[in-house]
Amino acid sequence: MSDGDLDDDGSDTSADGDGRADGGDGADGDSDFGGGDSCADTITDADTITDTGTITDADTITDIDTEPSATVERRSPDEAFSLLASDLRIDVLRALGEEPNDSLSFSALFDRVAITDSGNFNYHLGKLLGTFVRKDDGGDYELTLAGKRVVGAMYAGSYTAAASVDPIPVDWDCTLCGGEMVVEYAEERATFRCTGCDAGAKFSFPPGTVDQFDREELPEAFSRWYHRLATRIADGFCSFCAGRLEGELVRLPGGTEADPKPSQAAFVCDRCGNEARLSGTGLATTHPVVRGFLAEHGFDVAARHPSQIWAELDAFDTAILDEEPPRLEVRFVDEGEAVLAVIEPDATVTSVERRSVDDREC
Repeated sequence: MSDGDLDDDGSDTSADGDGRADGGDGADGDSDFGGGDSCADTITDADTITDTGTITDADTITDIDTEPSATVERRSPDEAFSLLASDLRIDVLRALGEEPNDSLSFSALFDRVAITDSGNFNYHLGKLLGTFVRKDDGGDYELTLAGKRVVGAMYAGSYTAAASVDPIPVDWDCTLCGGEMVVEYAEERATFRCTGCDAGAKFSFPPGTVDQFDREELPEAFSRWYHRLATRIADGFCSFCAGRLEGELVRLPGGTEADPKPSQAAFVCDRCGNEARLSGTGLATTHPVVRGFLAEHGFDVAARHPSQIWAELDAFDTAILDEEPPRLEVRFVDEGEAVLAVIEPDATVTSVERRSVDDREC
């Protein structure tokens, strides 16, 4: 597992003790307590649509491309970040960020920044235009997406805050060894960790957000953030640079009873190279149909780590459908009903279905 935003080594072993023919999944890297994931949040350049074709005659249209292309104008990171090398420019962004969805006139923005020289102010504001600030149709100033990201990073403490949280006991056991689970935070990463076997999930969490929650609220806050990251990764977006992820089911479940090895799906960003990993069970849990099934059975998927929910079901297990290329089926069972999801070789979730089961099938 790479050092990204989400890293989980939970278990997708069978909760009812025996599972199906494959014996279930075990512990994953360090992502969804059944898989590992990594990534963070960033900005991409805006897209602009180019011409789609030409008209060669007044009455006839020829050679029109039906698929419009997109162009992305880029500037070097050195050039972009050098624009922030001024306290005054940071103050301008912060002033606009007080109401990030609204625009301000020149005079209103000038009044919010601690400067008396309007010419100097205008010079620095001009440097920000196009990259971090833009003018709207009415001539007022507003943040671009990049500007909002910079201001958001200030609030999140990404560049300015450091936080740590001593281990917090949580009321659930490790699905691998039955050991006590704790939640902790250090070096900008939240961790669900077993005190017995040390398995768990580790993922990035903004340091400036930690003190917005009471200590007893942090386990749920971390869980909801984890769920957001896992869903974004399953949807194919890098949480580090927002690039496109390419997925692959790289490991089928196996191992021994003493050392189970869960299935594992790897997601690699084709732009920044960041890698994230999820177990098959963790990946299936992000699918809307599976989430709906769990919600109807009384489980808030986002409020807790997925492995907590798996352990409370009547059963959950995995079955190997094919070994080459690898395909996997994940099954969740509760109160006489099951939901089954197939994990394809490219780590996509397909063929999701719900059906009734009898006691023998559990």
